[in-house]
Amino acid sequence: MGEPSEDPELSLDALREKINETDRQLVRMIMERALLVRRIGESKRQAGTAIYRPDREKQVYQNIARFAREAYGQQMPMPLSVLEHIYREIMSGSIAIEGGPGVAYLGPPASFSHQALRARFGASLRARPEDTIQAVFRAVESGRDVSFGVVPVDNTTEGAVGPTLDMFLTSELRVYAEHYLRVELNLLYHKEAPLSEIKRLYTLRIAREQCRDWMSRSFARDQLEVVEMSSTAAAARAAAERKDGAAVASELAAETYGLTILERNIEDHAHNATRFFVIGTEQTPPTGDDKTSILCSVHDRPGSLYHMLEPFGQSGVNLTRIESRPSRLSYGDYNFFIDFSGHHEDEAIRRLLQKVEQHTSRLKVLGSYPRMDKPWESRSVSP
Repeated sequence: MGEPSEDPELSLDALREKINETDRQLVRMIMERALLVRRIGESKRQAGTAIYRPDREKQVYQNIARFAREAYGQQMPMPLSVLEHIYREIMSGSIAIEGGPGVAYLGPPASFSHQALRARFGASLRARPEDTIQAVFRAVESGRDVSFGVVPVDNTTEGAVGPTLDMFLTSELRVYAEHYLRVELNLLYHKEAPLSEIKRLYTLRIAREQCRDWMSRSFARDQLEVVEMSSTAAAARAAAERKDGAAVASELAAETYGLTILERNIEDHAHNATRFFVIGTEQTPPTGDDKTSILCSVHDRPGSLYHMLEPFGQSGVNLTRIESRPSRLSYGDYNFFIDFSGHHEDEAIRRLLQKVEQHTSRLKVLGSYPRMDKPWESRSVSP
């Protein structure tokens, strides 16, 4: 099924020559693809349409998975995830060719937000770190240097990221895409060393809590002086610059700041993941496999929350998340952030939202976007 002929008589030199010829064809076809992308970019500029389209991106990934399975079935010589990484950078370069946008993120460089940006947009687009989530929103709202932002919205162990949800109360930006990132924490140091040598630890408080069990098993009770930092990336930078302590951070942070990984995957929960939103001013068209995020405020009277949620059950629409946040207007008033399956342009969802709105004092559609598979779930590909 698409496999090259295996001739046992071929020498190493002959095999390498076959690889060279394959590479020659790959380069030519990638360049041909780039020429087509350039024409698409010109067409988008003339029409005034968005350069980055999550719906088209999802379609490309589905296509390459289908093409690979059509050629090799389940016996692929290369994992599908590797092929996806290759295409991630091809598409990143394509977006850049089209005049792709700059993207703001919660910094500093090598933060998990930066890692999510790289996983979503690749390495070819301009990435701009910001000090706070509020600053990411403001940068995108200004529209001067960036068109999108990447912000954390919730974590499997820590729950909702309040500052992100609070910004949607006043910001007119929309949710353009979602991205799940496995949070893999590592112990970083400026050199190879036994754990007994570590006397100081730079860490984000939440990161420390996410590997508390591992730390209690690995270090003596009074061995560590813990220095709390504003982010895992800041912790790694401090460990690299001061060389007097270790840091809990990502592999990207180790690469960025030239640190050695002493211990990998020290997080206590294997499925520790953070979901990020890509925010912008654009709206993503329906794909047939979407999610919608809304913000609701309910009247302060008995049964108001029940009546607001009742139409979802009556319509058979799956709620995937509901979070409450204080309204900050008066004691006991809350805003509710709800995610559910479907796109707000779907007729059934339009009717649903009309019913929901009857039981709210405020309803705001934050955005609809293609549903992303969670990294710990197996992915099915349509034939």
